[in-house]
Amino acid sequence: MKKLLRLCTALTLCVLFCLTCALGTGADAESTANADKLYSLHLFRGTGVDDDGSPIYSLDRTPTRLQGLIMMIRFLGEEEEALSAPIDSPFTDVSGDGEAYVSYAYNRGVTKGTTDSTFTPGATLSANAYLAFLLRAMGYSEADGDYTWADISSFASSLGILSAADAASMDANGLNRGDMVDLSYHALTCPVKGGETTLAQVLLEKGVFTAEEGRSAGVLPSSGQSALPAMPWEAPADAESAVEYEKKSVRTSEGLVTAHVLTVNTRSPKVSVKTALVDNQLGHTASFTKIVQNSGGAVAVVNGNFFNSYSDFQTPIGHVMSGGEFLFGNSGLSSIGFADDGTIYVGRPAVFTRLTSGDDEWSVYEINTADQDDSASVLYTPAYGEQVTMKNGGWALTADQGVITEFYSVSAGAVIKIPPEGYVVYMGGGYSSTPYFRIPQKGSPISTEYYLRVADEEGFVLDGVREMVSGAPRLVKDGETVTELEAGFTESRFTTASSSRTAIGVDADGKLLLISVPAGATIQQMRELSLSLGCVDAFNLDGGASSAMYYKGSYLTVPSRELTVTLQIFVDE
Repeated sequence: MKKLLRLCTALTLCVLFCLTCALGTGADAESTANADKLYSLHLFRGTGVDDDGSPIYSLDRTPTRLQGLIMMIRFLGEEEEALSAPIDSPFTDVSGDGEAYVSYAYNRGVTKGTTDSTFTPGATLSANAYLAFLLRAMGYSEADGDYTWADISSFASSLGILSAADAASMDANGLNRGDMVDLSYHALTCPVKGGETTLAQVLLEKGVFTAEEGRSAGVLPSSGQSALPAMPWEAPADAESAVEYEKKSVRTSEGLVTAHVLTVNTRSPKVSVKTALVDNQLGHTASFTKIVQNSGGAVAVVNGNFFNSYSDFQTPIGHVMSGGEFLFGNSGLSSIGFADDGTIYVGRPAVFTRLTSGDDEWSVYEINTADQDDSASVLYTPAYGEQVTMKNGGWALTADQGVITEFYSVSAGAVIKIPPEGYVVYMGGGYSSTPYFRIPQKGSPISTEYYLRVADEEGFVLDGVREMVSGAPRLVKDGETVTELEAGFTESRFTTASSSRTAIGVDADGKLLLISVPAGATIQQMRELSLSLGCVDAFNLDGGASSAMYYKGSYLTVPSRELTVTLQIFVDE
């Protein structure tokens, strides 16, 4: 089981969390982002520049011994010294600037040749060899007994440079420049020998980069903070059973897919799940960063429902329940519900609202939707806003603090105020003209209750359910992939196109799986991926520009648009 590295610095006595690394990822979004950060810190250079002057990183290439050595010297903060020092080494197979780097490292005693007269600069750099370079930059030495070649990966894992899982499989994975970048970036937030500071803080003191550059790259605390934001390592020992993170690559019938995967034990008394709507108001959006910052300490956040992102009023699609209240409700999509005791339900619940006043009852079909046709009935709550405009003629019922205050006919264009502690119900003319319709009586008490119009075939129930999100297409049902597509989700962007994706599922143990694929996948790949990860039920959430995942201080998948609905995980530690 993965564990958190804890580092108390002498100045802040804070807990510092290190990044996890997945080897063999190459030029994926995470490695490219890390390369950009190292480039901004003057610690990594590309193999050239493109037409607009941007660096070309060539992250899929295999690094050489010379490239690894140069990275070590930069992480020692001694590149200027290396390039200006006299060249004096026994190696005859190094030339140009490479000769200066090798000569400096050799005379400093931090590297050796492959023979007495050769350094073999173009030889393939192994993962262990690069870990040795990084550890030397951090002050650790095999000669001093800090580690042995046999346990170097385990030692690096204990510091937080890479995960224990990656350490165990390193020998089977060839190192590429993307992996070298990831290891290097992770090392910056890990402790140098002595444990009183981080490698980034040492390089700051040496003038390799400025404090602002370090903060922008996420390796130094932001202004006013005493510590770095938490990074996506593993859960602390006392919360190991609550949330676990893994970066997983799965070979599907349509190619390799790499995903960030969070496994959440919702039955743990320390865990709580919350569906969040920006400002608790439909149509409101915010940046993902702001949503996370305003979450109140969520350890994990992912995007939720699809929503009308290109309309003026950006409402969700599917059910949205938060704190036991439906903020939006229209049936037809797969939904996942979280009960008070941590039980998870997956199905396609057809949710209605029952209004009861004395012996009279009325069924309301949807909640806060735009559906106001002749046969419709729609409940409008304060989550919709302060008022609702009627699109069609019909009837309107207003209730405030559990009492019917108005019931009257309305015409298209009428604007009705929604009581802050009540609601408005639109009833179409066809709905109210049925023989069994009873006219609501002003001044009478009235109550509301959510119920299922028909029993859900998968056993989804509303009893005790407090939070809910919806999505499509369905990926896995009862342990088998699903190929049927929901209405409205048959376009290529939902099926054959490869796009950033977010999925949600449940495994056989009843644990929640949150899955993010920032580099893109088809729906078929998402089906196979979800099944491979152990999901017995799973469906697709919003994706593309809305794909988002945050975990313990790291934005693993960053959306390019503002969001409205998110699912948030909290752990009481």
